[in-house]
Amino acid sequence: MKRKVFFLVGLIGLVFIIGALVRFLGNRGPKQGELRVDSQPAATIFLDNKNIGKTPYKDKVEFGEYTIKLVPETTTTALTSWQGKIVVGQNLLTYVNANLSESELTTAIDVVWLEKITSKQSELSVTTNPDGATVLVDDVSRGVTPLSLQDIAPGDHAVSVTSIGFLARSLKIKTTPGYRLIANLKLALSGATTTPEASPAESSAPSGKATPTPKLTPVKTATGSAGQTSDPPRPFVIIKDTPTGFLRVREEPSTSATEAGRVNPGEKYTISDTQSGWYQIKYDGINSGWVSGQYTEKVE
Repeated sequence: MKRKVFFLVGLIGLVFIIGALVRFLGNRGPKQGELRVDSQPAATIFLDNKNIGKTPYKDKVEFGEYTIKLVPETTTTALTSWQGKIVVGQNLLTYVNANLSESELTTAIDVVWLEKITSKQSELSVTTNPDGATVLVDDVSRGVTPLSLQDIAPGDHAVSVTSIGFLARSLKIKTTPGYRLIANLKLALSGATTTPEASPAESSAPSGKATPTPKLTPVKTATGSAGQTSDPPRPFVIIKDTPTGFLRVREEPSTSATEAGRVNPGEKYTISDTQSGWYQIKYDGINSGWVSGQYTEKVE
C-alpha cells in the first residue's frame, strides 16, 4: 500500500515538473507582434539597420522598440528618406504609413500601434509633429495634440487631424477594451506633392490576427454650387462652416462609413433622400453620398 502511495506521489510530482518545464520552455520561445509598412512611393525598409524587405510589407517580428528607416525607390525624383522609432507589442499590430517627398518638411508619416492597459476601457492617444493640431473623432472636435481620450467607445472610428499650414490626415481605427490605441502622426507642410490623406484600414484586435491590408485612398473633390446665382431644385442643403474647412461625404449615413468625397461651406446640393439626420446628395454631379445634418442647412 505504501509503495502505491509513494508511486502516486512521485507520479504527481513528475507531472508538475513536466508542466513547469513546458511553461519555462514556452516562455523562452519567440514573442512576436505584426509589423505592416506601406509607403508612396515604394521603399526599402531597414529595422535597426537591417534590410527586412520592401513596401508593402507584412510580417511577424519580435516585440520591442526599433529604429525604422524607409529609403524611397525612385529614379525620377530625388526623395528624402525617413527614420523614426516604432514599438511592436506582443501579439499586436504596428502599422506604418509613409508619404515620402522631396524634403522631410513635406513628408507625412502615420505610426499606429496598440498598448495593453490595466483598465477595461478602450483609450485613444494622438500625438503630432508639430503639436497643437486639432483632432476630430467621428467629425466631433475632441481637442488638440497631444491628446489622450479615456472615454472613447470600443469599435470603429474615423479620426481626422488638421493644423493650419499642414495637410490634413485621416485614419480609420478600431478601439478595443483593455487597450490604448496610439497614433503618432508627422504632418506635411501644405503644398507637398504627397497623397492628400492616408486612410489605413482598421488596426487589428489584440489577438494579432491578420486584418485587411491598409490602403491609400484618394479623396474625390466636390464640384459644388457655391456662389451660383440660382438655387438647385428643392429641397436642398447649404453646407455650413466646419472646423476642418470642408465637410466629408460618406458612402453611408454614418460617421464610421467610408469617406466618398468632400464638399465646401456655402455650396448647395439637392436632397435625394433623408435618413436619421443625414442627407443624400450628388456631391460631384454624378456620384451620391451622405452628409450630416449637423453641418448643413435644409431649404424646403
